[in-house]
Amino acid sequence: MHESKKKSTSLGLAARIAAPAATARPNEGGNAVLEAGTPAIGAGGGEAAVRLEKRTHLDEATYRIKLRNYGNGLAEIGWSFIPALPHSKALRGTSEKREENVDRSARRAKSRLRHLILATRANHLLTMTYRANVTDFNQATIDLAKFVRKIKTKLPGWVYVGVAERQERGAWHWHLAVCGRQDVDLLRVCWLEVVGEGNIDVSAPKGKSRFRELALVKYLGKYLAKGFSSTDRNLNARRFRASLGIEVPIEFLTVPKDQHGNITGFALSSLHQATGSIGFVWNADDKTAGWACSWK
Repeated sequence: MHESKKKSTSLGLAARIAAPAATARPNEGGNAVLEAGTPAIGAGGGEAAVRLEKRTHLDEATYRIKLRNYGNGLAEIGWSFIPALPHSKALRGTSEKREENVDRSARRAKSRLRHLILATRANHLLTMTYRANVTDFNQATIDLAKFVRKIKTKLPGWVYVGVAERQERGAWHWHLAVCGRQDVDLLRVCWLEVVGEGNIDVSAPKGKSRFRELALVKYLGKYLAKGFSSTDRNLNARRFRASLGIEVPIEFLTVPKDQHGNITGFALSSLHQATGSIGFVWNADDKTAGWACSWK
């Protein structure tokens, strides 16, 4: 197993001043990185050396690899090259790349949804609907919270990951990924106690994959993406809910120096070592980054 990556601590000012001066060399991100041991040339003399050494500390960059192994042959891995200097951000709502940012938010939400479903090993789909035309999203979230509290009093270990969907008539309803066989009568009683009139349905997800949780990821991800494509962006961050305390496995892998030129190969090898298989692989065209999983 690879050694877990630890965050490096920042050097203090005194340590930077005491460190040897440096000369510049290009790094993978295109910025100048300073190598210790060579005097810096500048009008400021020692003062300039201090400023360069500080720049050296800020410009340090790293490779990052995250492995999530859910067990039962399911795992995913992501890799990227992280520059030390962060990009400046525009004020909220003022970015010229708003559409691009929304798309990025949707991808992050779908990734988080996938992590939670695979971590819980959910294998059944619970759908809860209203008879009334409930178009108020806040009311729908309040009703879900009341329903969950009622279930928790009867089944403390009950876990769910849910996505809201708006029907054509404008009414909201909920799709929940749940684990194992469900007490349908209990679920129906609790839901009707909250909403008065409505219905629930529990079924195994349809799909060709032998992993039901992957079918749920695809199904709920479709509804989550549908929500992000709507015009009401104020709801984007609230379109899915999940039980508190779901632990998503994650391991930060250290990339050996001799593998810095082969980060993709190193990541895929690590995935294969964890699961015995490599499925879908994606590589970014414009930067050192990628993602792969053990399934197809």
